[in-house]
Amino acid sequence: MQQNEILMNLGITKINLFNDSNKLKLLSTIVEFEKGFEVGSSNYIENDGINLIKYLRVGDLLSLGNTFIDESISNKISKIDDILVAFDGAPGRNNIGLYGAYSSGIYNLKCNNSNKGLVYFEINSDINKKIIDDHSQGTTILHASKSINRLVYANIDDKDKELLNTYFNLLLQNKKKINSLKHIKANLLNKYF
Repeated sequence: MQQNEILMNLGITKINLFNDSNKLKLLSTIVEFEKGFEVGSSNYIENDGINLIKYLRVGDLLSLGNTFIDESISNKISKIDDILVAFDGAPGRNNIGLYGAYSSGIYNLKCNNSNKGLVYFEINSDINKKIIDDHSQGTTILHASKSINRLVYANIDDKDKELLNTYFNLLLQNKKKINSLKHIKANLLNKYF
């Protein structure tokens, strides 16, 4: 966990510097924002099983819960290296390293692999956090989808993109290891307790 915090801080520090010293362009020119799908709570299943897949809601971007759905219900399935961001409920909350169907409050930021690190750290940058905050509306549930077309990225060279991709891939690798260890722990607890 501490290693991930260091990597995150390095990436955010770098991207904030890049944003201050480079021309900014609209993030939507390099990212397709794919909105998730709402399956309805009547389709939620609390225990994993055959043909079931995790159903990711906004809260799962912070702490993974135990909600599953039949995988045939949704075609909005994230891969482990996808960047998932909430624009409803908790605008700006994001995560990587999650696999599952994702709800309508979450967008999958689809981009090519050479831009993954850039996009991930941009969504966590000071300037984009402010854009999301400034465009969040609602009294009970915040909505910030209006911020999508205003988000920006620094027009950096390939060398700088490679650096951000290194941080991104190390974070992803650590998250995969953590997920694997959690799975082993759960299996051992089920087997012996």
